[in-house]
Amino acid sequence: MSAKYSSRTKLLISALAALLVSTWGCAGAMQSNWGRKLAFWNKEDVDPRGALAPYKIVAKLREERETLPSMPPDQQQAKAAELATQYQNESDPLVRAEIVRTISVCGAPQAGTTLTAALQDADRDVRLAACDAWGVHGGPQAVSSLSNLLRHDRSMDVRLAAARALGQLKGPEVVQALAPGLEDPDPAMQYRIVQSLRESTGKDFGDNVNAWNEFVRGGSPPEISASERLKLKYF
Repeated sequence: MSAKYSSRTKLLISALAALLVSTWGCAGAMQSNWGRKLAFWNKEDVDPRGALAPYKIVAKLREERETLPSMPPDQQQAKAAELATQYQNESDPLVRAEIVRTISVCGAPQAGTTLTAALQDADRDVRLAACDAWGVHGGPQAVSSLSNLLRHDRSMDVRLAAARALGQLKGPEVVQALAPGLEDPDPAMQYRIVQSLRESTGKDFGDNVNAWNEFVRGGSPPEISASERLKLKYF
């Protein structure tokens, strides 16, 4: 097999592996999640204790997410404290995940504390939401928090989400956080790391893991041409 087709085949295998890993990771939870979501939507608007039904809470959180970034700092601080308490007291993981998404757009320091706690949530879906939330929130804690999750979380889906969120951030510390993933034996993780490095750095060495390894170690491998980028994108 020629080097050209070998490289192309590796790309396709990596992409397929990423898809399969995501599918396998989700398949085991689909039935329980489906039942959970049916219960979520089938509740009455208000329960016997007078509390709003989960889907009503989520709708309210989504509305707040639209207005929260434009609030004055003191109001953001108050809202962050309110959301932190709400997260701590919420038993429904779907609602906790929505709280995490909402607090991600808040600039108050307490938002980072809640996002850090969410990375340790017992529910995988909440940890997935926390990864995306850190990618949106950014800040000094984002890279170290996501890097730790990338190395240690028990769920491959969450580790992939952490790698994806790191790609939304900038700086040499992001490169160093992603670099170990290039040595991961799982091709799906290698593929995700390459995509995130490309997004974070603006560099493009194609899907050549050796070239990316050289780059993260301080080297200057040649970037692929514009025509090669088109081939990777469309063929």
